[in-house]
Amino acid sequence: MGTSSARRGPTTRLWRAAKGAATRYMSPAAGEEVSAREVAARYLAALAETPGQGDRLAAFRFTRKVAQDLGAFWQEFQALGWEAALAEVGLAPSGQGPPEMAAHGVSGVLAGSGGGLEEAVARTALTLVLRPAVQSQERPEPTQVVRQFLVTAVHLRLALDLGEPLEAAAGSYGRLRDGLSRIKAVIEAGAEAAGAPPEPPATPGHWQGLTGWTWVTEVMKALMKNLE
Repeated sequence: MGTSSARRGPTTRLWRAAKGAATRYMSPAAGEEVSAREVAARYLAALAETPGQGDRLAAFRFTRKVAQDLGAFWQEFQALGWEAALAEVGLAPSGQGPPEMAAHGVSGVLAGSGGGLEEAVARTALTLVLRPAVQSQERPEPTQVVRQFLVTAVHLRLALDLGEPLEAAAGSYGRLRDGLSRIKAVIEAGAEAAGAPPEPPATPGHWQGLTGWTWVTEVMKALMKNLE
């Protein structure tokens, strides 16, 4: 699969450790000697060694910006309804279909059409989060939707970055799927344990400004801290 951080996979010490942990975690012969939590922790540690990034948060700079825009969009949706929210991001309601069908269009607007792997991950994560959220009988708060987007983005990036060793060791699609599901559960638990910074952005404008950037960044920092 390659990696989402570079076209050629990093070969630094921490990246080698992360890939080795992924292999042992997924290998039937390893006897579950490596946990899903350890795979996630070693992956996040390796991000700090990614050339050109500087630290692991930098690997999610674009993702955090998209999270701000998602928070603003969802707040508009809550306050004004689906059609008005679509209009706010420049999408005409006509032809978009029901909300769950329009999630792909919204994802393309919020994450743009860039060809980079982080952009692609953000678009996919948005679609995966928006579809069930708009179908929910109990409409979640913007903070919940944003947090789920961040969890999904981290999980997808890990699956791409460690995809080769995970696939090679799994031996079957079912084992790979189950292993990735356990990793996602660990990331979700890390996000839940982190709680949330007080006073989330109060308006769409706040979501897209410094308040939103700070809030999203603090959530991501806490998630990563809880997975160390």
